[in-house]
Amino acid sequence: MTVLRALRLTNCSVAEDGAGVAIGVLDTDGREAALMLPTDCLRALIMTLPEMMRRALRLQRRDPSLRLVYPAGGWEIEQSTEPGLLILTLRTPDNFHVSFAVTARDLQEMGEAATYSEVAVAFPANPGGGVH
Repeated sequence: MTVLRALRLTNCSVAEDGAGVAIGVLDTDGREAALMLPTDCLRALIMTLPEMMRRALRLQRRDPSLRLVYPAGGWEIEQSTEPGLLILTLRTPDNFHVSFAVTARDLQEMGEAATYSEVAVAFPANPGGGVH
């Protein structure tokens, strides 16, 4: 297996047909390299990265409660093409955003939790900036 040790990301690009992406890095020897991924691999990577970051933070700081937390910069709710579902998009001030399929009941429960709860609340029906 070839191991590439990156110092930093340099650029990212999307293929003209949307079939893949390139993630550019600068390696420890000062060489530029790129990881080319088809979009299916990118989707899997996006789903994997948050848990990898959570594990890394917890191991680095030896605190099992830590997680990466972004400041909220805005949100949007729109109708999904799937019956009974809405699309909830959460956005940071620097325009990082992620969207979730939710039901109206999910949103109602979130609102109730925010209004009446003083402790962390998670709804198991929904699997799903800083270090907190």
